[in-house]
Amino acid sequence: MMEQEFEEYWQRHNQQLLTRAPRHLAEERAKSVKMNTAGDWLLLLFPVVVIFWLQELHLVASELLNLLLSLVVGVVVLVLCQMAKPYVTGKRSVADIDADIKQHFYEEYRRTGKLEP
Repeated sequence: MMEQEFEEYWQRHNQQLLTRAPRHLAEERAKSVKMNTAGDWLLLLFPVVVIFWLQELHLVASELLNLLLSLVVGVVVLVLCQMAKPYVTGKRSVADIDADIKQHFYEEYRRTGKLEP
């Protein structure tokens, strides 16, 4: 019962709760999205290099299709790089940090029985 009520509350107010997160979690969340390590920059530049490399290979005869293929592959590589970011940079993902923030507020709710926006 409490879990369901809290889950609904979280869905409606998660942005407000994220701004009220404990200091250490809020700071970790802010640092995790910053480009402050060499791994961050490498993971950002790698998809760009892949796009240029695929453009030079001319895998498809049509220039437009070649560009579209390169961009699609580049986006896929970018997503994969973002998924690998926690392992390369040593930073936790935003989703993991958000889960800890949610757990913090759930424990607070269980302790006090109050849901405050």
